[in-house]
Amino acid sequence: MLQKLTPALILAFLVATISPHSVNAYSHTITISVSEEGFNQSGNYMVEVEAGHQITITFHYDEHPDQDNPHEIRILGRGLDLPTVTISREHPTASITFTPTETGILRILCIIPCIGMDQLLGGAIKVVKPHTSGAQTFLSIELEPRDDGSNLARAVLQNARGKPIGDVPIHFTLTTAVGGELELGAPITIDNGSAVIAIPAAPGKVLKVSAQFEGGGGFGFAETSAEISGSEESVKYVPSALSSPTPPLSLALILLVVLGGVWAIFGSVLYQVFQIKRS
Repeated sequence: MLQKLTPALILAFLVATISPHSVNAYSHTITISVSEEGFNQSGNYMVEVEAGHQITITFHYDEHPDQDNPHEIRILGRGLDLPTVTISREHPTASITFTPTETGILRILCIIPCIGMDQLLGGAIKVVKPHTSGAQTFLSIELEPRDDGSNLARAVLQNARGKPIGDVPIHFTLTTAVGGELELGAPITIDNGSAVIAIPAAPGKVLKVSAQFEGGGGFGFAETSAEISGSEESVKYVPSALSSPTPPLSLALILLVVLGGVWAIFGSVLYQVFQIKRS
């Protein structure tokens, strides 16, 4: 009997070994504090999850202990019909579990009048496609200021042994002041595993730049992010001599000569016309 089973076991082992890696389902566990300052003290809170994976979100009442400011929280999105979650001073925590099946943005908001309601309308869950599995990769990023006020982002992708991975795209995004993400581009890594992209200038603001390798070719997903403060100095405008409120003396003299010549010619023409009429 054992001899008959051995070939089948060997075949099963070979199939499991050579079959491509699949994305295993797992659950996301997220805790979000709720107060008059927003979700996790932000009016533009956003969290990223993968489609096809179960999500458990626990909302925690984070108001002042002496303040009763109840919240009824709703998660809205395409293909979703989820119950409302209610938290208050008497019921400080509540959880909801669901599995998003489509990519896109899910909105989190308080649906009843409350203190700080305007800060509780911009929460979001970004549902992305499942990450590609494969050999482990490492992604690092550096942000460097430039003389013109802009910044330079440089990401480096390596495998588990520290060897650079070239000829693959790295996706760069910039988190904007309103909480959204701006796609900056997807340059291809060169032989040393690096990819570089320019970041627009933003004087006086903190910029969060993210880099992402989607995986493929036997390599797994990787991402990283970094922040940099924009220079407080903005580009100074130096007016030209023509636009200056007090032009140089030489320029003023030239303008007077030109205008004087024009008026002289005009007067001469009028005089000749008058003489012609008299004659």
